[in-house]
Amino acid sequence: MAQVFALALSLGYSTIGPVAAQGNPFEPIKVINDRVISRFEYEQRLLFLQLLRQPGDLPAEAMKGLTEDRLRMWAAKQYGLKVAPAALKAGIEEFAARANLTGEQFLVALEQGGVQAQTFRDFVEAGLVWRDLVRGKFGPGVSISDAEIDRALANYVPTSTLTVTVSEISITATGEGRNSALALARRLKLELDKGGDFAAAARANSSGATAGSGGKLAPMSLTALPENAVSIVRKLAPGQVSEPIVLDDRVVLYQMQNLKEDPLKGPAATVLDYAQFLIPAGEDVSNIRKSVDTCNDLYALAKGLPAERLLRESHPEGQVPGDIGAALRLLDPGESTVFSRGGWSVFLMLCSRGASKDLQPTREQARIQLTNQRLAARAEIYMEELRTEAIIRTP
Repeated sequence: MAQVFALALSLGYSTIGPVAAQGNPFEPIKVINDRVISRFEYEQRLLFLQLLRQPGDLPAEAMKGLTEDRLRMWAAKQYGLKVAPAALKAGIEEFAARANLTGEQFLVALEQGGVQAQTFRDFVEAGLVWRDLVRGKFGPGVSISDAEIDRALANYVPTSTLTVTVSEISITATGEGRNSALALARRLKLELDKGGDFAAAARANSSGATAGSGGKLAPMSLTALPENAVSIVRKLAPGQVSEPIVLDDRVVLYQMQNLKEDPLKGPAATVLDYAQFLIPAGEDVSNIRKSVDTCNDLYALAKGLPAERLLRESHPEGQVPGDIGAALRLLDPGESTVFSRGGWSVFLMLCSRGASKDLQPTREQARIQLTNQRLAARAEIYMEELRTEAIIRTP
């Protein structure tokens, strides 16, 4: 992503010179399953990688990338897969958004650097069709368990934080007005997608506190948004409006203004999430240990008891009381210990140890990341199979 930002910063004044043309630009320099790579395509891909400030052996990476793209397109043809024009446009917008640009702005930047728009379209098309192929071929066999998500979150070490600036149209949606609120949000979405003024629509229709300012919210951590809005907003390009997002008492439309990734200044503080369940002194705790695997299981045991019998807290490690902190240091998430306090036995359980919630991905984001990692591993094996079976020759 940093390489893409470098392109955005160098718009119009790149110091990279053009790749020196050698020979006939339309000369085939490699053939993969009867699909030709021309010298021009190779030079364009090489220049594209230079503009992105891609590290490594760029001539080798350019040829490797083109070869794999030919294999991706060949495999997709075997399954009858194609990328629809709308999906291609969305893919271009998605890639450009990493540099906080629209698709059109990104294409202009590339052309200023000597890379033709079709070169980038071909690159995006191969990536999209491969993503669809891999998901269709391997996706049904990938299942991520809650335990795997728990482990991923427990071991998550953040290195950066995402700051988002959005505008909102918040429509009250309670009782019988829920359906009409959703209908209004859908109508506004259609109007805004046709070029409507978001700020004016917010002033006229939003019931939120930001209505008077055209719906604009102050910059915030991406994870400060409602949980079911995070993954939706993250995919938006600047200026793009989300589909209506239904929350408990409102329906919201978000418009992306800016998404920025900032490195963390120093290591993130470790936060301990833990629970204390008070048990009468002398009572056998073995049955409790057998019946709980996570802190959430304790709520069922505490049902009907006074609220003070179950206490769940989350604090930076340095702010946890000494006796509790010392006990928690010996535990892994899901493990427990028992100690005495004021005539009670305290069943102490560590729920999680890691970064603060505003730096952690949501459970859904973690599930998506784990799924993508597993699919990427299978895609790599599949690509190697395609390469081994392909007829590759140099004219």
